[in-house]
Amino acid sequence: MEKEIAKTYYFQPNDYSMDGRRKTDGMGFRDVIKDFERDFHATYCTEYALNLYANSLTMALLARSQDAAPFLLYGMNLTQGTSFDAEKDPYFNHEMDQFSKKIYVYGIDSAFMTEFDEHGYPVLDEDTEIFPLTLLVDDTMREGELRLSVPTSDDGDEAENVPIDVPHFEYA
Repeated sequence: MEKEIAKTYYFQPNDYSMDGRRKTDGMGFRDVIKDFERDFHATYCTEYALNLYANSLTMALLARSQDAAPFLLYGMNLTQGTSFDAEKDPYFNHEMDQFSKKIYVYGIDSAFMTEFDEHGYPVLDEDTEIFPLTLLVDDTMREGELRLSVPTSDDGDEAENVPIDVPHFEYA
């Protein structure tokens, strides 16, 4: 597991309607998370958040704010405590997915992704180091909080790129 730079954000779940919109102004919860991402980058000016940790209820709120179909579940389950293990967690979740009737959504576009292809998918530009947010379910977190983080390489270990073969699903 890697060390992370992290920041925790708080919100009031009761402020949101069943469709994931804030009752006072209609702002979607996804847009609130984008504001958190911008704050994270402003706090750590050289870093962009790569991981979003939240409990299952918060992931469900995020899904509703994106008008996700009921068979889509947001977030990858953590297998090694409360932090993401980039080698074990994807493999473990992929094994579980094979037996599920649901389709899991493990990432969403970053607030900083501004280019989209003809199908509406964000275009990755590795030179900017802006990547989709990995959605991670940490049910030890309280309702009304989420954590944004980015792994650091200050642990002295060489970073290893681990190829992960993930099937591509399209929702029609």
